[in-house]
Amino acid sequence: MAARNCGTDDSLLGVFVYMTLSRSRMKRPACRELTSELKHQMEQKWQNKVGDYRFDPSDTAKPKRYVLAMFPYPSGNLHMGHVRVYTISDAMARFYRLNGANVLHPMGWDAFGLPAENAAMQRHIPADAWTRHNIGEMRKQLEMLAFSFDWQREFATCEPEYYRWTQQLFLMLFKDGLAYQREAMVNWDPVDQTVLADEQVDDNGCSWRSGAKVEKKVLRQWFIRTTSFAKPLLDGLSDPGLEDWKDIIKLQRHWIGECDGYTFELPLKEDPKATVSVWTRDPEELRRVLFIAVNPSNLINNSKRIDCLLDVSVQNPFTGKTHPVVVTESVPFPEGCDTYLAVDNEQNRSLASKFGLSLSSDDPASEKCSLSGEEVVKRALVKQIGGHSVSSKLRDWLISRQRFWGTPIPIIHCPSCGPMPVPEHELPVRLPTDSVGVPLAQNEHWLQASCPSCQRMNCRRETDTMDTFVDSSWYFLRFVDAQNRSAMFDRTLAHRLMPVDLYVGGKEHAVLHLYYARFVAHYLHSKGLLPSSEPFKRLLVQGMVMGRSYRVVSNGKYIPAGEVEITDEKSNKAIERATGEPVTMLWEKMSKSKLNGVDPLEVLREHGCDTLRLILLADVAPTSHRNWSEATFPGILNWQKRLWLTMHDFREHRATISSTNPPPPPTQEFTEHEHKLWDARNYFTAGATFNYRHSHQLSVGISKMQGLTNAIRRAPADVVAYGRQYERALAAQIIMLAPMAPHFAAELWEQLVSAPHRVEREEPTPSGLRWGGAVFDQRWPEIDEEFPLDLTFKINGAECCILKIPAERFNRLTHQQSLDLALRQEPILKLIGKRPLRTSDFTLYPSCEAILNVDLDRAVAEDGEAVPKSKKDKKDKKAKKKKSLQVLHIG
Repeated sequence: MAARNCGTDDSLLGVFVYMTLSRSRMKRPACRELTSELKHQMEQKWQNKVGDYRFDPSDTAKPKRYVLAMFPYPSGNLHMGHVRVYTISDAMARFYRLNGANVLHPMGWDAFGLPAENAAMQRHIPADAWTRHNIGEMRKQLEMLAFSFDWQREFATCEPEYYRWTQQLFLMLFKDGLAYQREAMVNWDPVDQTVLADEQVDDNGCSWRSGAKVEKKVLRQWFIRTTSFAKPLLDGLSDPGLEDWKDIIKLQRHWIGECDGYTFELPLKEDPKATVSVWTRDPEELRRVLFIAVNPSNLINNSKRIDCLLDVSVQNPFTGKTHPVVVTESVPFPEGCDTYLAVDNEQNRSLASKFGLSLSSDDPASEKCSLSGEEVVKRALVKQIGGHSVSSKLRDWLISRQRFWGTPIPIIHCPSCGPMPVPEHELPVRLPTDSVGVPLAQNEHWLQASCPSCQRMNCRRETDTMDTFVDSSWYFLRFVDAQNRSAMFDRTLAHRLMPVDLYVGGKEHAVLHLYYARFVAHYLHSKGLLPSSEPFKRLLVQGMVMGRSYRVVSNGKYIPAGEVEITDEKSNKAIERATGEPVTMLWEKMSKSKLNGVDPLEVLREHGCDTLRLILLADVAPTSHRNWSEATFPGILNWQKRLWLTMHDFREHRATISSTNPPPPPTQEFTEHEHKLWDARNYFTAGATFNYRHSHQLSVGISKMQGLTNAIRRAPADVVAYGRQYERALAAQIIMLAPMAPHFAAELWEQLVSAPHRVEREEPTPSGLRWGGAVFDQRWPEIDEEFPLDLTFKINGAECCILKIPAERFNRLTHQQSLDLALRQEPILKLIGKRPLRTSDFTLYPSCEAILNVDLDRAVAEDGEAVPKSKKDKKDKKAKKKKSLQVLHIG
């Protein structure tokens, strides 16, 4: 078949005629040239036809896989960061489906918060209307990119059907004494009129969003007592079930701190409802208190004086004594604390004398108190005044926000009964829908309520809304059972689906969001609602997509790329065209202010959905930052063209076979090429499988697939026309491509299965291919049982030898079997010599590779060269060892 010009006006009638042919007729790639127009046509053809995305709760035979990408704030426009994270999660979800799993891959919207409220106020429209509009726009864009989300589980956190359960969670915490209200010094944004967390204030003391100078203000705020779970949250980071948490564990540990002490809430004698929080490593110190010292910034110091005795005292619930309170900066406050428990010692007695405190050497109250430290802790836990292991710096979670667009806190304030929980049957407490940006505190009609306990009528609803982190602290649980109207989620389903198997998201959420989500999971686990305390088994923290920015050196102004002339690309030198002034070229996070953003929809229009997905996955690992440059496009574009050309040529060769032109007898050269294809298919499939399943290095997986493409294209014409292994290699290639480029793979597969004179025609065939099904009806390619896989033998971490073991035997290896096998090999025994084996560890990646490392005493080998200590030895020595690795074939 001659090549055709795919760019002519009759392309819709000519090039794509095969799209309207019935499946019974032979289909061919209409031209050898793969154009953008052709790719768009494929995507239109296969839209919504590339797999069933829904999780099936009734299918308990398949293993479950819960793949979750952090849900977005609905700004209305996707950016490259969105596209990258969802491309990664989608590729993994599709991979698991091809491996026979029942996959939950949901999507929703983190829809409350200041951006929507401010935008709605600027436009004089309700915040919910603005949010719904943005959700509609972003959903269209996500669907254009063919992400395989289970849209039947979609929700937005601003929907009453969702925040009703956020309120339920709050009430559970309130009834368990874990949600409380107290006065606190807070960061106040005078422009956005709301409280900010410390992390939302920059180094200059300005608001992260409005840019206003943050003020300090005392407000009565709602807190969640996350510190009560500090020790379990810290210990949970050592859970062996956590995979790929890496430096996230360090970030979480640093945030929580060492739980080497206890916090106690001691009431003021003058106002028992007010407390002073003290921290100590030794609870027995509460028996030997002389006084309490507070920093001048402490709220109890109303006068803001320093070095003085306050006119309040603290009641010690463990001894019955009252202790004076002094204001000073001259005591060793624990890290992060503004209070100091001054116990009876020489230094503190000296300080007490300075403040004129009369201290008796004999303390009858303390003599009567014989509580041990353990008993102090137990009593504090019973009284709910502390006693949990915690670091001195960790604080409870302040959730109050003074804005309209958030989950209302379900509390009614009664003058007689105090703060009362809204009855559960009255949930949700709905936001008013008849106002635009009016704070709840100013909505008199909404504020009016009766007391749930005494029925008093002149009560007021709580006017604070919840921090949006509360909404996102449990959303992964609602996806489990998103349509449930009688509970947050079904307990049985949660025990089946949790924890999340793979959680994909940005590092910017590695501290607060993960900490709060972990807290909620630990809490619900303690209530018996979840099977485990840790909510996320495996993390994939993706890097940012970086854009090239251009900044004039003299004034720091960002200018668009069109106004820049690059004078020396290698030396990173450029000038502003209009002025000739030097310009600094940087790779920075894409943003409007830096003029370095790229609209993914523009790339989509130019190159198509599948190409955009492949570009984002290629070249660099998902965990690394991705510098967006068109210079990287040719690799992916050319690979797609080679695959299209390969399929075209395959069909052309198969079309030449007929009854009058039967296959010739196989020659030795034909057999050798077929064996090379057998070897290449197994080798590159093992590599791609490892990078999908175990390392998540999807860019390396693409490299492995490109290696298989090269092997396929090296086959001579007779192998293309008659080779069974050629056919299997091409099938494996398309199936492994499908999770990343679903439309393109679906078209290639249709071309493959409709090709004439296939060698394998049974369904399914011995190779496991289902020729009667589409590409997503297939199973992930398996390694042939006789193909040899690598067991890498290491001494003290340095690679020394590779054992090639047939896959069937390889996949059944145990630690002891691999060690016995290795120690029977003469080259390995020679490497070890007479040195005793101290320990060994074994890692098996089924159908991929295995590693056996033995730990020996450092010694000199028989050749006189020191045995390497570890992987950290010099690169030249590692390279030398790599070249000299012995390869042993085990039958």
